[in-house]
Amino acid sequence: MDTLGLLLKNDKIYIPPANNFQIHILQYHHDYILIGHFRQNKILKLICHGYTWPALCVNVKKFCNSCINCMRSKPQYHKPYRTLKQLLVPKQPWNLISINFIEKLPSSSGYNMILAIIDQLSKQAIFFLTVDTITLHELEKLFIIHVFSKHSVLSHITSNHESKFISNFFWSLETALDM
Repeated sequence: MDTLGLLLKNDKIYIPPANNFQIHILQYHHDYILIGHFRQNKILKLICHGYTWPALCVNVKKFCNSCINCMRSKPQYHKPYRTLKQLLVPKQPWNLISINFIEKLPSSSGYNMILAIIDQLSKQAIFFLTVDTITLHELEKLFIIHVFSKHSVLSHITSNHESKFISNFFWSLETALDM
């Protein structure tokens, strides 16, 4: 205790968790009109200069993350978003499909991945149990047996894999069908 009756810890005023004193100090240092909306590190420095309490860092982080003004003005550190490409509108069933891999599943009967082939028009889906080490040749065989033999030639494939995969898959399919 000092002469004013304040509880001190390491020459800083100790603020107990009761009576919302911690929130009032956070608001004063964060929302003060002359300082206004500094980032977490700056607010933490300002508060640590004269005050202390348990979980001070966590409280400052939560308070700053809950501030709408801070979140709006926070700079984005990622690449700019690309423009989205509109998907083609299918004219007949099984003309446009999507091939998606549901990966990193727990192993069951030796399988740890699901291959989903979905028609974009009818939303009909075919699911195959497979492994994450499936080769392009094995994928091509599955596709010819279960999709091509029943629905004929496709015009477009969308996938959750990169465009290089689609290109290689179409090339492999062409060579297998002698197109």
